[in-house]
Amino acid sequence: MKQGILARDGLSPQELKEVRKLWEVCNRQEDIEIKLNWSTLSDRPPGVTNDFLFYQNDRIVGFLAIYSFLSTEVEISGMVHPDARRQGIFRQLVQNAMAICRQRQIPKLIFINERGAESGKAFLTNLGATYSFSEYVMEFKGTAPVLLPAAGEQISIRLASEADTELLVKLNMAGFQMPEQDTREYVSQTINGEKERTWIAEVGESKEPVGKIGAMVEAEGMGFIYGFCMLPEHRSKGYGRLVLSQTIAELQEREQATYIKLEVAVENEKALGLYESCGFRTKNANDYYEWILG
Repeated sequence: MKQGILARDGLSPQELKEVRKLWEVCNRQEDIEIKLNWSTLSDRPPGVTNDFLFYQNDRIVGFLAIYSFLSTEVEISGMVHPDARRQGIFRQLVQNAMAICRQRQIPKLIFINERGAESGKAFLTNLGATYSFSEYVMEFKGTAPVLLPAAGEQISIRLASEADTELLVKLNMAGFQMPEQDTREYVSQTINGEKERTWIAEVGESKEPVGKIGAMVEAEGMGFIYGFCMLPEHRSKGYGRLVLSQTIAELQEREQATYIKLEVAVENEKALGLYESCGFRTKNANDYYEWILG
């Protein structure tokens, strides 16, 4: 009989099914949608412990996931079944995650809490985690908007390949101020990932690169847009709306996505306006809390 915490370097199909069932129960209980990055959970790198299951009598009642995008920090999300709360289960899961992060010499943990999850907020407050920032979760349903470029401005997107590695490193460093080492790891993951797509935005007959945008193609017709940036010298020219609308069309036509999501920082009013102009609407918000390992 399975009992207590089991660490995993990849979840089995059965474990994924049970975790999803737990996720649905927790979401219904508080009328929320916990961020779990399902495509990432189903495609974990081998030999790296990122997931923790908590069993009671062979049933998964707790789950915690580590998401590593940078060498200096990780994001953490998780949940506990409503019937199994106030037993210290999530604290035990967090302690195991902290131990793993110390082994990897990762100093910062960023906890994701859906704004409506009062139980999660209470836990993070008691833990002593510090609020850092918030992001709106936006969703798109419908048909990609048809946008016409201004006279003389022809912009297009194309799928990136490994041959574009150095270009993508440059674009990511310019767009997100990422350290070069982290940028190279990030580019490698997104170029080689089975479910990731990266497009490069080009302008004019010369096909000058001006930006990039990525998407995660998830199951059940869902796409998740991320990593969207334009080079500083090409911003405020209307290119962003054109690139976004073409990306939506690509996801719908090539990937059969019927539902597309993205996240945007609450304080980024300009980006929020851009997404709304292309048909995205705010669904909910996630609050992020930091914990520095001592």
